[in-house]
Amino acid sequence: MDPGSRKILRSVHVGIVGLLVLILRYGVPLRTTAIDVLLGLIGLCYLLSILLPAGRSRPGLRARILEDSWVSFFTALFLVFLCVFFGLGLSGSLDGRHLVGALRTGARLYVALVSLKIVTSRIGAILTTRVSTALVPVMTFALVIACGTAMLALPEAAATDISFLNRAFTATSATCVTGLIVQDTGQDYELFGQMVILLLIQVGGLGLMTFVAFFALFLGHSVGLRESVSLSTVMDSEFIADLKRTLAHIIFWTLSIEAVGALLLYVTWKPLQMQTSVLDTVWHAVFHSVSSFCNAGFSLNTANMEPYASSPATCVVMGSLIVLGGLGFSVLAGLSSAFLTRVRERRRPVMPVHVRLVLVMTAVLVIATMLFFLACEWDNTLKGMSTGDRIANSFLESVTPRTAGFNTVPTNELRPATKWVFTALMFIGASPGGTGGGVKTTTVALLLLTALAILRRRSSIDIWHRRIAPTDVMRAASVFVLACFVVAFSVTALLLTERGALASVEDGSQPSDYIFESLSAFGTVGLSTGVTGKLTPAGRLVIMLTMFLGRIGPLTLAVASGRFLTLHYTYPEARVTIG
Repeated sequence: MDPGSRKILRSVHVGIVGLLVLILRYGVPLRTTAIDVLLGLIGLCYLLSILLPAGRSRPGLRARILEDSWVSFFTALFLVFLCVFFGLGLSGSLDGRHLVGALRTGARLYVALVSLKIVTSRIGAILTTRVSTALVPVMTFALVIACGTAMLALPEAAATDISFLNRAFTATSATCVTGLIVQDTGQDYELFGQMVILLLIQVGGLGLMTFVAFFALFLGHSVGLRESVSLSTVMDSEFIADLKRTLAHIIFWTLSIEAVGALLLYVTWKPLQMQTSVLDTVWHAVFHSVSSFCNAGFSLNTANMEPYASSPATCVVMGSLIVLGGLGFSVLAGLSSAFLTRVRERRRPVMPVHVRLVLVMTAVLVIATMLFFLACEWDNTLKGMSTGDRIANSFLESVTPRTAGFNTVPTNELRPATKWVFTALMFIGASPGGTGGGVKTTTVALLLLTALAILRRRSSIDIWHRRIAPTDVMRAASVFVLACFVVAFSVTALLLTERGALASVEDGSQPSDYIFESLSAFGTVGLSTGVTGKLTPAGRLVIMLTMFLGRIGPLTLAVASGRFLTLHYTYPEARVTIG
């Protein structure tokens, strides 16, 4: 085999075909024999590209293995898998039917991993070389939504007849980690559809560019200087040399926290679900752990998390996952670094201003909201609960408005004052670099510090003996102002499209319900007073656009304004009257 033939066997076209065949295998009710044969041929191509010689030189195999170590690793795992199961078959531990089923599953997993690696690396090469850095978030999220809609449109994705618009709405809500739903996720979607939704949540929570950069840097794709600069800008990495470490931290923290969260939820739920199989409980634990950490708000329960209102452990675990996902990966990395420094060097580390500011803002918002919720809802939605249950539910309800969307008490029964506070929290959102939306906690913090500096008659903004760059204040003000424009547009458009429901006496909807809905969509929260399923097609399109702008708007603006031009001249100063 010459190098050209090997390149054909490992081309991106073969990878795309492999992924499409896998999607058809689970998404369309076709005869599986022909599809399994095609998957076997694709897997054979990948095996041949590694095992057969690419020329006459004997060291060719070692060079090929080192050239693409991850594909070689997947291949080695698959070969070990084959040997183990063939050994079990020969020993009589597995009958023929189970052996064939295991081999088919192993082949599909192998094709999926290698095809995903090849296709993602190619996408990364295109995005980092041919697309403007500011457009990368827009294009990646739009691409994920389009692919997710196509997969949810497959016959095997849904258990009931769901319109294309509703499937697109679900894909948009999952990718933008919002959680607003027009269909019951657990009842109206089959396991394949639920897996697609979970994949969209994971990719949308971390951002497709995270996965692209991870595959590009860790799975064998060569990255030049231009690609490195583009990736570092999108990933908000200060130095190109830090890019690999940043990505490694993101992937490590995500998988570790989600795995621990799933384990804790399984241990908590298994005694409560005696009639449910172990696999079903595991799937529910994994789904809700990922949905919590990604601040998505999607649940497999018809009433969201209301069935677990009397389970304090559920509230604490899911609330903690929401907080950790909303802090941002740079904060998690800073906390781990500070902890290791204290343990190893036995000294108190000095954490960066960004980390300290995020932690302070998060703590203030959580504690203040929790106390307010307890005081306002003690004899309303929390009525009849024990003191421990009330405290646990208040903790979850204090963090869920800032982009998570889970609720253990009915949102439409909250007092007006509570809904108003939730509306403000949805606008604020999570922290930069996290899995949530909103204008971000640091944006609000910088604007508050600016107001405080003006009251103190200071010409510069400082905190903890550090001066804040004026460009950061400008970026914060830009994000805040543009967010106000998006929310104003969304609320106005929604009130226009739903004027029929507002005019109907029987419907009972109030303008405040649609204002709440718009803020929930912009902040990618997912809380609703119950009007989501009643929206007209035009109203659903408005909410879809609001979710998209709420997810990519602040990120795109931050990326676009990440590096300011240096001007070598200044204009004469002018004064503008304020107030």
